Amino acid sequence: RTSRGAPGHRGAIRSSNVGGRVRHEHRVADVPLALRGRANLSSCFTERRPSRRRKGRHRSLAGKSAMAEAAILEQCRLHPEGIPDQDLAQKISHIPVNDRAQAINSLLSSRKLQIYKDGDTIVYKLVMQEEAVKFRGLASEDLLVYQIIQQSGNSGIWTKELKQRSNLPQAKITKIFKSLEARKLIKAVKSVSQQNRKVYMLYELEPSREITGGAWYTEHEYDAEFINVLREQCEKFIVGQGKVTLDQVSDFVKKTKLSHVELGKEEVLQIVNTLVYDGKVDQFDEHEKGEGDADDAKGDGDVANDERDYGDGEKVTYYVPAAYPVPEKSALTSVPCGVCPVFNECRPGGLISPETCVYMEEWLGLGMDPVDS
Repeated sequence: RTSRGAPGHRGAIRSSNVGGRVRHEHRVADVPLALRGRANLSSCFTERRPSRRRKGRHRSLAGKSAMAEAAILEQCRLHPEGIPDQDLAQKISHIPVNDRAQAINSLLSSRKLQIYKDGDTIVYKLVMQEEAVKFRGLASEDLLVYQIIQQSGNSGIWTKELKQRSNLPQAKITKIFKSLEARKLIKAVKSVSQQNRKVYMLYELEPSREITGGAWYTEHEYDAEFINVLREQCEKFIVGQGKVTLDQVSDFVKKTKLSHVELGKEEVLQIVNTLVYDGKVDQFDEHEKGEGDADDAKGDGDVANDERDYGDGEKVTYYVPAAYPVPEKSALTSVPCGVCPVFNECRPGGLISPETCVYMEEWLGLGMDPVDS
């Protein structure tokens, strides 16, 4: 028997009497419009579960990714200073390229690995646990700015150059600077050569001498008084000792604690060189006696007639008091004509002449130095 279906149904419900039992068959064509396209009614009320084969495939991919990440991290631990991309590829050549790339991207996104360029070479470096805590919550743009600043070293990088390398707008860079400075990841330092310009570097780095000016600058100002004190003390030490090396002068400066900052041999050499240029100290090189220069080279007991070669030893520079010191003043250097602003107009019998020069009278008659007066 066939009857009409309910409103919204198409077709009919077919009923049949089999063995005294009434059986109703609802055909697929009779499914309501909202459920049409389903294979059967039960699929409308039950979730479709993934097949065992698909589950196994996901587990296999996850296992491969975990193995690749573990291999990469192990190589980075063995090379704490960083491992180049080419070397890493050789070390884990058994891992397919695609798996390696996916593992590297996963480690970078989870902040376990950092990447930077050394020249044209890509280098991977392990992020230590304490560093990972510092970078937690930073966006990819923040990390990009940090890595660019990190590559600049202790010379730092200024805003304009960083903007060109990062392709970020100035407002965004300023915001990132504030965030990184608040976390004490970077710091701003003024340059002595360009005091209106700030350079940014990692927080834990000491600025280079090109930035701070070295020991001769105090709070970005040239410390002339400090340099004059060092010159005077070094000159007294050389005159008192008679003959010294740079090492001896350097040890003297350290022991007397003339400087509030540690001075290396390079800074002490700069001070001693100014004494040489001013004619207060002389320098000369001398070769030390070589190992083969014995007192009795021939073994005949005659030392005076032995020929010796003193040129095989190491060359040492010595500093001694100047044999002919250059005076700060002399009769020639204090002549008023040398500093006279109207020297070119001065002539005998002229409006400006030596006969009427008051400076000449003072210099000849009173012995005063017109320059000092």
